[in-house]
Amino acid sequence: MRFHAKRFALLLSVLLLAAFVSGCISGGGTSPTQTTSSPGQTTTQEQVEIVVYGQWGGVEGENFQKALKVYEQEHPNVKIKYVTQSKLRDAVLTELATGSPGFDIAILPWPALITELGQKNQLEPMNSVVDAYKGDIMENLLEPVKVGNTYYAVPIKAWAKPGIWYNVHDFEKYNVKPPETLDDLKAVCKVFEQNGIQPMASGAADKWPLSDIFEAVLIRVGGPQLHNDLMTHKVKWTDPQVIEAFKVLSDLIKDGCYGDPKVAIGEKWEVQVSRLGQGDVAMYFMGNWINLMLQNQGYKPGTDYDLIPFPVINPNADFAIVAGGDWVIIPKGAPHKDAAFELAKWLAGPEYQKIMVEQKGYLAPNLKVPKSAYDPVDAKIIDMMAKYTVVPDLDDNAPSGFQPIIWDKLFELWANPDNYQQIAQELEQYAEQYYGS
Repeated sequence: MRFHAKRFALLLSVLLLAAFVSGCISGGGTSPTQTTSSPGQTTTQEQVEIVVYGQWGGVEGENFQKALKVYEQEHPNVKIKYVTQSKLRDAVLTELATGSPGFDIAILPWPALITELGQKNQLEPMNSVVDAYKGDIMENLLEPVKVGNTYYAVPIKAWAKPGIWYNVHDFEKYNVKPPETLDDLKAVCKVFEQNGIQPMASGAADKWPLSDIFEAVLIRVGGPQLHNDLMTHKVKWTDPQVIEAFKVLSDLIKDGCYGDPKVAIGEKWEVQVSRLGQGDVAMYFMGNWINLMLQNQGYKPGTDYDLIPFPVINPNADFAIVAGGDWVIIPKGAPHKDAAFELAKWLAGPEYQKIMVEQKGYLAPNLKVPKSAYDPVDAKIIDMMAKYTVVPDLDDNAPSGFQPIIWDKLFELWANPDNYQQIAQELEQYAEQYYGS
């Protein structure tokens, strides 16, 4: 009996020790974090890594990651992995198609695509996040991602394409004034061309900047109504006013306003920012984010560069500014759904957006961000948005499959400006297919 008792006691000790060791090393590969919830009581929170997909690179991507560090400090159990996707659309669509996405959040600039994905039941509804900021988020950025009563995304960044950025020193050196009309623009282009300076950059190699230039011309031809009607295909791409917009661009390209077309089609858009700051190119139609990029390179607004609206083409057409945003989506099957919703709520709020605004080149869709947080140039853009009609980005709000076709056809225009009527006809053929379906 005594032998069996000893053996039993020894066996019990071994089992208790094994249970203790097992408890120490268990957890499925996670790193628990202990937090004190009340005196004498602790709770254990599992470490969560939230994966965020986006296409913000360069300075903007760095600024975004700085802001994410603030969230991590406020939430010690959370780590955020930001993955820059050069082909964001392809990455998101491919992973959604599998039903097991590898990301928790994606930041998309395409509201038409977002609503399509929502209708396919591939996205989580975001009503809870929108409701948390009732009345504080720009309504014109909520409506594009709403289907019925369901919001499939929430905006975390606003942007605008307010006009032409120009090199102040180039204009002063050659004693020319910023152009106010199309004829003024052509005359100014001629001066710079004759003096060996490329009048305007296009960023044609990346294609999407060409749609921004086209929209600016379209608005100056027919105002915001023409822009919205073409966006919704209430007018055709072969409409006389749309053809006029194509002809204006064709003439500017052939007149050398964008330099040698053979060279222009190879221009990467980001490189043109430096060229503008250096004075190698005099003008560049681009969105508000260029302000951050120029200042980051050491150029001063008002001193080295400034901003003007695109020159008047039709004096009877009302002026409008194209504006849009970047939206957060959460996919169905997100690996860390609850944590993703908490992060999305923070990104949609004033704390995060104020951090980004103060780093320049960022406009906040949350109206609780004070105007005092803005850089003077960004504040000027905010004032323009308040003063003039704001319209959605045409290509971003077209059927998602049609958007890259618009880009490709405008690239063809830059390569062969004499072919503008055929390009318009081909775009109309594609439009009938995509809007019809």
